[in-house]
Amino acid sequence: MSSISSTSETGFDARRANMVESQIRTNNVTDEAVIEAIESVAREAFVPEDLRGIAYVDDDIALDGGRCVMEPRVLARMIQALQADSNAHALVVGAGSGYAAAVLSRVAQTVVAEESVSSLASMAGETIEAMGITNIVIEQGALMEAAAEHGPFDVILFGGSVAQVPSNLVDFLEDGGRAIAVISESNEGYGAATLFTKFGGHLGEVSAFDAAIPTLPEFLAPKKFTF
Repeated sequence: MSSISSTSETGFDARRANMVESQIRTNNVTDEAVIEAIESVAREAFVPEDLRGIAYVDDDIALDGGRCVMEPRVLARMIQALQADSNAHALVVGAGSGYAAAVLSRVAQTVVAEESVSSLASMAGETIEAMGITNIVIEQGALMEAAAEHGPFDVILFGGSVAQVPSNLVDFLEDGGRAIAVISESNEGYGAATLFTKFGGHLGEVSAFDAAIPTLPEFLAPKKFTF
């Protein structure tokens, strides 16, 4: 991996501060711990080198394998809805290049990040190590399988939209644990960020806000055939 230029030379610090003021604080993100987490993570480090110039656009940035570097305001609102605290054991499903895990690691105690695309898992691991973040474990392998040995978790964040949450989600959560995912039945990524809470072996759910993020290919809705 090529070295990341210092923010003082590139102006990324100023761009990140502007992102927080224009994209985060103006979009119903009020939790100061979440705001500080977004502000403290260099998003450009998790973007392919040829796209770093647009690292602070108000949008998702596409990666290989159908993954993305999630839109900052959507990520911030999802983490805020999870209400993770400094004792939380967290999971990111579909970690991509590791941006969401890095932000979540600033508010949770420990983060496990699952990624099935080997090149992205490697990128995430190298970037996180280079940034000196020590409370993240990257597990390369099938989503909702690779991190099973680290569970159960207090909070779970899906790094892309899903048609429906996987049936084994309840097994990955502590009782009282929370998971958030954008539910998009159309496979186009538009849907509702939905918060799931485990109560005695069952999942309660509530729609938190509307959002659009690329769908994780592993959790696409099955195609409907017409005759």
